[in-house]
Amino acid sequence: MTKSQLSLSFEKHSILLVLVNQGDGSWYNVQQSVELKFDDDLYANLLDKGNTALMTHVSQKLSETLARMSASRLSVCLNLSGAKCLNVQLDRALDAEAFNQECKREAELFLRDPSEYIWQPIQLGDGQPSEFDNYLLVFLPKRYLTRLRMMLLASRKDINLVDVSHISLQHLQMNPQMKHALLEIERDYVSLSTVMSTQIEAMKYWPLEVETDVAYFALSEIKKIAKGCPVSLVGSSVTDEIIGFVSSALKTPVQRATLPPNFVLSGTDKPEKYLKAIGCAVKAMSYF
Repeated sequence: MTKSQLSLSFEKHSILLVLVNQGDGSWYNVQQSVELKFDDDLYANLLDKGNTALMTHVSQKLSETLARMSASRLSVCLNLSGAKCLNVQLDRALDAEAFNQECKREAELFLRDPSEYIWQPIQLGDGQPSEFDNYLLVFLPKRYLTRLRMMLLASRKDINLVDVSHISLQHLQMNPQMKHALLEIERDYVSLSTVMSTQIEAMKYWPLEVETDVAYFALSEIKKIAKGCPVSLVGSSVTDEIIGFVSSALKTPVQRATLPPNFVLSGTDKPEKYLKAIGCAVKAMSYF
């Protein structure tokens, strides 16, 4: 039985859409891909400030494009732009209600206006026995989600997942039996994680004041938590110069993130551009 999933990722000046099919087994087919480009900053002027004219313009372009794509389920991937992150330890014995209360308490201690955010808990760890579990709490402004749903209302698609980019990308693993690091570099943040056998062992996030901070974070933090394992780079600020710089400094394999070999491409000749949307589609399909 074939599963079909529409997925889109929000970038600073573009929205990237894909249609992904999953057949029997673990094979996927990227059947369609579309890039919608915009002059405005979609995070600052659309999701954050809610510029009315821009919301109308983006909504129309999204509706027209999604109407030409047949699948009914839609997943959405947002960058960590505007996010706030907090590392916490929580008692492993907590039930679901107590866990949510603890996350709420952490939010109240960490955020100036906790009612304005939603959170996604990302479990971290190496699988070793412990009374506590480590989590990264990712806080996103509620207004982002509200405006997102308003813009997609006219498309009449069923939004079955909203995820953050770095976590979606972890669903595109080249070799789940080998520890690897993922370094995501955007103009306003750097995010780094290490994964082994589908378990995120460590994850860090840093907002950037200036792009030149990338070199500092890439070197100092990768040396601490990703030493000796292959490193994949992804994001709009990844350049050949940065790849060469990181590779030379770490003396370890460094390359651009790519699709694993269980993907068939019939709708795009530039799959690396759509990695976040594709990863989000794969994650969404894992739930049905």
